[in-house]
Amino acid sequence: MLISFFIHKFVWTIILMGMDKIRDFILENFTPRVNEDSRGLKVVFSSQVGEGTIWFEKAKRGWTKKPISTNSYIIVDAELTHILTFLNRYYQIKEEHYHDIRRMFIEMGMDVMDKHTKGND
Repeated sequence: MLISFFIHKFVWTIILMGMDKIRDFILENFTPRVNEDSRGLKVVFSSQVGEGTIWFEKAKRGWTKKPISTNSYIIVDAELTHILTFLNRYYQIKEEHYHDIRRMFIEMGMDVMDKHTKGND
């Protein structure tokens, strides 16, 4: 029983260290760009391994009780299938970690949108 605990603890440490390496991989290998289409704005993360897209729409007053500035956008969708498939195959990332990787991309996409909209003020 004690040996099992240490094995599981060791595996969890490897997974956490792996997530840091994956974040580094994303930052080093993906180029974000902002494009406009009929649905609104989208942040496209391009790389040789594929593309990931996060779509944003202009926030409407009915969606929040807080005041909305003129450049407020909300996330409406994200397509990261190609990237997640690549990471699964070559980094042995399991589906249970896809949520964390999606969150990384979404946070980076929000940062890119903030920089983009502040530059358009």
